Amino acid sequence: MKNFLWVIRAVLRAARWQSTGADRPVSFRVVLVFVAMAMASEAARQYFVIDGLAIFSLYGVNSIIATMAVFVAVTLLFVSRDRAIVVARLACLTVLLQWAVIAASRFSFEFRNLMPGIWTNSDKIIFAWLVVFVWWIGAVVAILRGAGIGPYQSPVFRAFWLSVVAGLAIIALPAYPTFIGGDFRLSSYNVWEWSRAKLFKPTDLDTSPVDTAAVELSQPHLLEAELNKLLPERKGTTDVYAIGVAGWSAQNVFIKELNGGLAALNKTLEADRGSVRLVNHRDTLEALPVASRTNFAAAVHAVARIMNKDEDVLVVFITSHGGPTGVALELGDAINVVLEPDHVASVLDREGIRNRVLIVSACYSGVFIKPLASPNSIVLTAADENSPSFGCSNERDWTYFGDAFFNQSLGEGVSLEGAFENAKVKISQWEARDDLPPSSPQGHFGASISEKLAAKLKLGNKVQALSEER
Repeated sequence: MKNFLWVIRAVLRAARWQSTGADRPVSFRVVLVFVAMAMASEAARQYFVIDGLAIFSLYGVNSIIATMAVFVAVTLLFVSRDRAIVVARLACLTVLLQWAVIAASRFSFEFRNLMPGIWTNSDKIIFAWLVVFVWWIGAVVAILRGAGIGPYQSPVFRAFWLSVVAGLAIIALPAYPTFIGGDFRLSSYNVWEWSRAKLFKPTDLDTSPVDTAAVELSQPHLLEAELNKLLPERKGTTDVYAIGVAGWSAQNVFIKELNGGLAALNKTLEADRGSVRLVNHRDTLEALPVASRTNFAAAVHAVARIMNKDEDVLVVFITSHGGPTGVALELGDAINVVLEPDHVASVLDREGIRNRVLIVSACYSGVFIKPLASPNSIVLTAADENSPSFGCSNERDWTYFGDAFFNQSLGEGVSLEGAFENAKVKISQWEARDDLPPSSPQGHFGASISEKLAAKLKLGNKVQALSEER
């Protein structure tokens, strides 16, 4: 404990460009503690600088670990002695810097107002970075004066090149954030994606701000047009209605998966009485209602008025990023909320919809199981409540779950349970191949609705067999 506090005092002195000698040894355990604190502080910085909803990504944790490993490796190259002391102090200095950035981002006072009025925002940002860089070099010089180098080695030279080489090595990493905000663009996060975006500019990329007022004004007629596609129920027949939600506007994979998933459900369950699509995507703002909590409740209400609640089934398919509290609904500045399991359950219960199938393709989507499980419900999720799911990169047409379940397992004559079990095997194989932690998809199959859908599937197979005989 004394050595731990000694490192902190030495770093506080270094932050004022005052050196502290290496008169105490630092154990490997103390070094690990400060390294872990530095990584946790970087994650905290990413979280607190985001305005609005922040979605956790496991890929970002790997990026932070890789970044810290590179930083430590470069430090060891430039330090000839007292290496444990220097690594511990630099890690602690990183913690101090990260929380200073967090405080600056959360402090209501606008520091840039102190700069000359003729400066552009770019000038002010560059100046701020230069100030931080000079301060950092001075602090590292103070650390190296007290420990790490010999009497004939220049602390200024070593501090400068240690910082430059470490910075360039970290910039070269294919980094990914631990927390993703609604305005996140991968092309602005690491040099590889930035270079790709500059060299291969997509013609259809629209980064203009979303007109929140225009979006709100357009919803009534867009929602009405979508709901008018629903057909009336047929007495004596188990009709299937569907509501699809693509929640995250910044990636195309979710709208692709929504369209493919609804097509697969229509083929398997004969959801031919109509489907309502709620989509957060810039390309559909003038054609489809957005995915918001209000529109979701309105869509469920409309289906409830048409369907026979004793006979018919409502399928709700949601695909987006997710977190421990639910699924993200994001559309720039216009929508930035979470669709929680309790909200989904309360909307369905309020409308009296008993027979329901909920399919959620999102990280941590297992949180939907308990609130929505019943004898009259089927709930399928891409992951358990403690795990992320994978495959939501922009160049893909499906996530891992969507590909395995809808694209490769679900088809005519295949039950939801059979398709889900087959999909779990495929996902497990893909995750093992890609050295990813298991997402552990979860499924609840209520006895009553499973029997109802089995009878519908059996009837459909019988009809198909008769038509083939003819």
